[in-house]
Amino acid sequence: MPEVRRAERVKSFLRAQIIFNHRMSTIECVVKNISSQGAKIALGDSLSVPSEFELYIPQKGRSYRARLAWRDATAIGVEFITAEAQAAEAREMAGEALESRLEMLEKQNAELKIRIRELSKRLEDLGQDPNIAAA
Repeated sequence: MPEVRRAERVKSFLRAQIIFNHRMSTIECVVKNISSQGAKIALGDSLSVPSEFELYIPQKGRSYRARLAWRDATAIGVEFITAEAQAAEAREMAGEALESRLEMLEKQNAELKIRIRELSKRLEDLGQDPNIAAA
């Protein structure tokens, strides 16, 4: 299966840490190759790695926000999450939340219209004009 990459990776042998759980948990690892888009990371054991985490590389003095892309018996591949990608994801989530809220409000509006019709009919049955506001 051919590899699909957006940027060329450079071979490396950099000690690193996978940091997660609100910076309370770490896993020691080695970055085997790296690019501006992602990296291949060797793990000592077949440890459980979260789907998103911070990758800290002391020799570069840099941390990357990373997302798990693939996994095999000895290594994982990660995609770096850029600020632009995080902003786009946040916008998408906000859009979904707004759509959900709009659907809920439309449903409530339809239910209120039905209730108004029912109450207006009841006022008419009692001989009251439903179009006159109560004093």
